Parts: sequence; C-alpha cells; structure tokens
Amino acid sequence: MNADLMNFLVSFSSGLAANISTDALKMAYQQVFKLKPDLEHRLLTAEVAADKQAAVNELASALEALAGTGAIGIDGAIINALRSATFDHQDGEVLIDHSTISAPLLSTGGTGRGTTKISGNSELKSAGTSIKLTGSASIIMTGNAGIKQS
Repeated sequence: MNADLMNFLVSFSSGLAANISTDALKMAYQQVFKLKPDLEHRLLTAEVAADKQAAVNELASALEALAGTGAIGIDGAIINALRSATFDHQDGEVLIDHSTISAPLLSTGGTGRGTTKISGNSELKSAGTSIKLTGSASIIMTGNAGIKQS
C-alpha cells in the first residue's frame, strides 16, 4: 500500500475516530484495499476533487475491523459509518468501552476463538435497533457468537 496515502487516511480518520489506535485504522484500511484494490488506485490517481471525494465517501461508507490474533480497543469514541460497520474478534479481542457506534448495518462479535466485550455506558445503534449499556452492564461474546443489527 502507498505510504503517503496511508498517512493521509490515518490523519483524516483520526479526526473522525480519535480513540481508535493508528494501527487499528491501518489494519482496517489495508483490509478494505485488499478487498477493493480499485479503490486505492482511484484515491491515488484522482485528478479532480469530485473523483477523490467520491472515493473517500466510498471508503468511509463501510468500516471493517478484524482483530486477527491481536486486540482492538475502542474507548470513549463516537464512530458513525455511513453504510456498515463490522467488528470481528477472530482469534483476538475487541473491547468497546464508553463508546457509541452507529451504522445502518452493524455487526459485533465474531468468528474464531476470540472475545468481544462491550461495556461501560456504550451504545450500539443501527437503522432499526439500539443496544445501550449503562452502569456496570456488559455483553461478552466468545467464539462464533455475534450480534447483527439492522
């Protein structure tokens, strides 16, 4: 992946999701570009602002964060994806604490042997559902367990 493009995207995204780590953002963008290599090419070669804006909008419309064997921690963040958001623990760990995550289609939990924990006054919102945790309430999912909201 082009290093200048990655630095731009991480800088741009840090204003949108200040409490997601830079490594988690890089991992999310790399996954999107692996699935849609044409999107990276369009971002790199756009000559008019409208073309670059269209590609950035497409990139921002879906968020997919995969933990692999590592950990993704979201603490005190507000994340709003335009189309969908997926947080898959795989064989790692996803921790969502004191955060609000919204998308028309929202998936948390995952595949593999990992764990997802949602706690600490967090809210997960989709087009038609909302899960709000207050106080010491938490949701813990392991293995192939997950929540799909639409």
